[in-house]
Amino acid sequence: MRLLVASLAIGVLLSGSAFAQYMISAHSGVVQSVDGRAYLEDQPVQPKFGQFPDIKENQKFRTEDGRAEILLTPGVFLRMGENSSIQMVSNKLTDTRVEVLSGSAMVECDDVQKNEAKDNVVMLLYKGNTMLLVKHGLYRVDTDPARFQVYDGEAIVKGDSGQVTLRTGKETSLNGVLMAENFDKKAVDDLYLWSSERSSYLAKASASSATTLHNSLSGGSYSPWQYNSMFGMFTYVPFGGMAYSPFGWGFYSPYSVFGSPYYSPYAYGYGGYGYGGGALGRTPSFSPYTGSRWGTGSPASRGYSVSSRSSGGGVGGGSSSAASVSSGGGGGGSFGGGAHMGGGGGAGHR
Repeated sequence: MRLLVASLAIGVLLSGSAFAQYMISAHSGVVQSVDGRAYLEDQPVQPKFGQFPDIKENQKFRTEDGRAEILLTPGVFLRMGENSSIQMVSNKLTDTRVEVLSGSAMVECDDVQKNEAKDNVVMLLYKGNTMLLVKHGLYRVDTDPARFQVYDGEAIVKGDSGQVTLRTGKETSLNGVLMAENFDKKAVDDLYLWSSERSSYLAKASASSATTLHNSLSGGSYSPWQYNSMFGMFTYVPFGGMAYSPFGWGFYSPYSVFGSPYYSPYAYGYGGYGYGGGALGRTPSFSPYTGSRWGTGSPASRGYSVSSRSSGGGVGGGSSSAASVSSGGGGGGSFGGGAHMGGGGGAGHR
């Protein structure tokens, strides 16, 4: 009887994961993690293992005393700070548009996807302003004061006053005339630090999932969103080569996970909160990829004029000391990844 119950439970878990994976592959707007209180159309979002709420088109999602991570196109993560709200204007993978209504939102683009027919679009909106995320990078919208910042990458901002292209280290006010100005990338806050922490968990889960796929694939295809039951969350696995986050973490494909001299499936290095553009003090067991940019794609032809940009380093300058991750962080789950939506709590990183 126990064996039968266990078999049924495993079957339900696998079928649920398969459904969730199909759902994630089909469109943007899946809520990956909630740390604190959050609401979808004013209904509380309750963390449940293996279940991921879906923000449909025109629905609103908000946080109170909490934070949230939302999956957009493969390799693109939107994270919200406390007392923030968004509306999912379009959740298509080829046309993802998110309007920031209040608070703060940060978008990590590990890979700007491109299909054969046309470019995939990831766009942020705020009160008549549109922000097209052109390249791999890290971007942020705040509503008080209203501004858009490019920590790393390139974005095209359009408003009533015209258009401006912002590159690494530039920002513009979203009230009045659009104008590129410098800002201090080292002046980070809790949302930035939490985003960096989440990115590190995702990279570890990616390496784990890529290893599993490496051992099971025989030339077959797979979804770039992979559910990792050990970490209790979805992660990004590139189709080929590797990608890297603007925080410096590497995302391996099944065909490159053992090709890196830095990767060890049993020793996960963690480098704290460094803001440098190089290795950020990570341990050699899980060193980030710091070479040329991979799979960045190009912007869609939607009335935007685009200028070229040379590749650059990561965020800011400087580094942090390495530390080792222990299992079971404050949010629950292995390596602090959280059991489904617990968010990554502190996992031995301080």
